[in-house]
Amino acid sequence: MKSILKKCISILTCMACALLLFSSNTIYSEAKTSKAKNIVVVLDPGHDNTHLGCHYEGFEEGLANLYIAYYCKQELEKYNGVTVYMTRYGFDCPYGANPDSKASCLTSRVNYAKSVNADVLVSLHNDYDPDLDASQNGSKVIVPNANYKPAIAAKGTALGQSILGQLTTTGLTVNNWKYCPNGTGIVTRDSESATYPDGSAKDYYALINQAKTAGFTAVIVEHAFCTNTSDRVNHLSTPEQYQQLGIADATGIANYYGLKLK
Repeated sequence: MKSILKKCISILTCMACALLLFSSNTIYSEAKTSKAKNIVVVLDPGHDNTHLGCHYEGFEEGLANLYIAYYCKQELEKYNGVTVYMTRYGFDCPYGANPDSKASCLTSRVNYAKSVNADVLVSLHNDYDPDLDASQNGSKVIVPNANYKPAIAAKGTALGQSILGQLTTTGLTVNNWKYCPNGTGIVTRDSESATYPDGSAKDYYALINQAKTAGFTAVIVEHAFCTNTSDRVNHLSTPEQYQQLGIADATGIANYYGLKLK
């Protein structure tokens, strides 16, 4: 009788362990599959040694943009739920050394973002007024127009506003771009001739229109004007100033996506 009782207890114990193991695996499996996918942010340091940006009074845009991107990436990676890539990590263009290859370089940057399943492409730039108009200063964000895929435009506008709000905390003003003034610092620009498949006006900037066509949002952040003495001296002169801009960009991105610090 004792032997039979021991066998029954042993069988029940094994069944309980098996049930517990199965339940644990089920819970683990459900937790694993329900884990939210990371937001994928691709930072694009605009220009490079081949495709030059603005140069003025010792300021080199391609270098400044790279600094800002590194600091932005460093800050963003302090948050949970985000994966960050950059379209370039050095001074040279990784997409070709031909100075006339600007168009294909931009396409390659968008294609790279697409290859890593980007949720958003944030292109980091600084501004230059061709007329050397010293009144042009401050920050703006160029976002997708409302045509063709309005949801992408809405996302770009909200993200742009979040980034711009953080940039103004560094002491930068909101730029009222004389070529497209609206006073908000959130700018769209249409192509004068090219159209999307639905016949509506295409976004002027290739990075934005190609990303929209590919199905994700791209915005262009213009941090400050190198042709404005105050902007250049107070925001574009030292690594510490570039770090401040990169942190502002990262905070704006994190706030938009609701990311939490680790």
